[in-house]
Amino acid sequence: MIRLPFSTLLALVLLSACSAPSDPEPSGSATPSEIATPVEEPSPTPIAGAADQASAGDILIRFRAIGTEPFWSVQVQDGKLTYSTPDMPDGLTVPATMRRSGDAMIHSATIDGKPLELEVTRQTCSDGMSDTVYPLAVIRRIGPDVQRGCAR
Repeated sequence: MIRLPFSTLLALVLLSACSAPSDPEPSGSATPSEIATPVEEPSPTPIAGAADQASAGDILIRFRAIGTEPFWSVQVQDGKLTYSTPDMPDGLTVPATMRRSGDAMIHSATIDGKPLELEVTRQTCSDGMSDTVYPLAVIRRIGPDVQRGCAR
């Protein structure tokens, strides 16, 4: 028989009491306050068909673009464009047009009497603030103001 000093035995008992059981039993007393349901994002709709479009890859006609410093975002969907900033969090939705220019798609609208243009190209992009890599790069122009951003 192995004899352990009382202090060693006491330390082992205390340590085993502090460990969590390996297979805890559900108590049944906890009730979730909110059940999370996965929400499926709408899948982007590519432009398809023309031979020159196929060489550049499909450019999305439904996407969300973001920019940092200054912060802005644009949601493009169903022929409309919603432009948002921290000062205008609900955004302003306006009709938009779209045309191809080389490897880019240009989405155009008018915001507060100024022309707004998004030049979207299929190229990896980083927003500069996170580790997120986006599949689209965006140049946003509002009048003379030009900012770069990313989209997906």
